[in-house]
Amino acid sequence: MILITFAGLDPFVTGRYSREHLRNLASLFETDEEEVSFFSPNGTIVHDGVEQTSWNVRVTVEAPRRLMAVEEEVSSYLLRTLQGFAINIEVLFRYFDEERLHRHLSEDYPRYIGRDEIREAEEEGEEPEPWLGDAFAERREELEELERRLGEKAAHDDDKE
Repeated sequence: MILITFAGLDPFVTGRYSREHLRNLASLFETDEEEVSFFSPNGTIVHDGVEQTSWNVRVTVEAPRRLMAVEEEVSSYLLRTLQGFAINIEVLFRYFDEERLHRHLSEDYPRYIGRDEIREAEEEGEEPEPWLGDAFAERREELEELERRLGEKAAHDDDKE
């Protein structure tokens, strides 16, 4: 599996980028789309106390060593296509021997959850109406009794002064 990590890029931007560029990147890697995934950690790059999201982005590509031959094409593609999302971009490649990658793929479930299995908020229709009932209805008498006692105590305290 090829894992492309975006440090310093918003996770929602990573999702969009993944949708728009998965096919082309898989083609550049000369592999099946199923072998390419994207990762956007929920963290930010910080320099001198200032958040750098989308200003400085580090892309790390973890891939099998045999794909070193396409590094220039892939890095060129990433640098070119990320310019619409980031200002300063670095691409770092980390290679591994394929025999070092161990995996278990379920026979009972698909490898990835598809977009057709995700319900977007706008697909759900109208927003549910907020409940405007009395959350304390079951304890109303108890609350009224407490309020009465607090009122009596306050009046009693006023009489002492």
